[in-house]
Formats: sequence, structure tokens, C-alpha cells
Amino acid sequence: MSKKIFYFALIAIVIAGMSTVTSCKKGENDPFLSLRSRKARITGEWKLSQGTITSSFTSGSLSGSSTQIYTGSTCTSDGNTYSYSENLTIKKDGTYEVVIVDDGFVYTVKGLWFFAGKIKDLDIKNKEAVVFSEQQYNESGYSETYKGLYGGDVMIIDQLKNKEIIFKGSFSYAGASGSTGTDTYDRTFEKL
Repeated sequence: MSKKIFYFALIAIVIAGMSTVTSCKKGENDPFLSLRSRKARITGEWKLSQGTITSSFTSGSLSGSSTQIYTGSTCTSDGNTYSYSENLTIKKDGTYEVVIVDDGFVYTVKGLWFFAGKIKDLDIKNKEAVVFSEQQYNESGYSETYKGLYGGDVMIIDQLKNKEIIFKGSFSYAGASGSTGTDTYDRTFEKL
């Protein structure tokens, strides 16, 4: 009789453990099992290794689109290729810093980061998106500082591994004047 109770308890623990493990998977392509928390995986120093940002708009009789394609060291936009690098540091204390070198022009963004909660209407799970709230912008000879929660970027995490993050998503807008637009992004960062 005690063997039956033992096996029943063991099966119950395995089933409970499996349901807990699968609920940890947030991003669509996250690993099935990770022994590190999402916060432990996202913190660190990252470098943009590849990405694409596509924008399109329509306003009255005007319309247009652009695509920016990033490699680890270049950006190609509208047929022009130039040097580009982007390093992102995400700290456990809830701060972040981005250093961008864009065709020799260097600028830095610092701010606060946090995971977004569940957003049922947008089908976003808890901790599936990260909010980057800009607090300071610096470039050669110019800087701006923002107080409070300043609107920054909300990035949807498609995949979060210990050594790789993939942000993927899109948003669209419509203005009262009839203008519309859509932006789509797919950006991969590798841990340094």
C-alpha cells in the first residue's frame, strides 16, 4: 500500500512540476526549460547582431515606406550602407544604457527598464514584453534629461535565452486626419 501512495505522490509532483515549467515559457520561441529566471537571463551586456525595421505611412496623397537592415557592424537604409553598432546594457537594479555608433556619430540613452505585466487585449503574457523608459539622452555637445516615467520603447520578447534575445513585433497608428502607418521590428541581440 505504501508503494502505491509513494508512486501516486511522485506522479502528482511530476505533473505539478511540468505545469510550473511550461508556465515559465513567455515568449513564443523561449526555451522549453530554463534554470535561470527571466530577469537573470535578460540582464547583462548585449550587442545588436542583426535586425530589420520596416516603416510605412500614408497621409492624404502621400505614402512611403522604408526598411533598415542591421548587421553586427552596418545598417543599410534606402540603398545606402554605413557603419552602425548598438550595445545594450541591462542591469539588475532596473536601469539600462544603450550606446549607438551611427556612421561615426555616437549617442547614449540611459533609463529604467521593467517587464510589462499581462495585457489580455493585446494577447501579451506577463513578462513577455519589456519597457525601456528613457531618462537621459546624450550626444556630442547636447543632452536631455527626463523626469518620471517617460514614454520609451515597449519591446515584445520573441525569444529570451541566456546568450540571445530576439525582440519581434509591430504596431500601427491612425490619425484623425486619415494618416496611417505601420512599424515592424525584428532585432536580435547577443550577449557579450
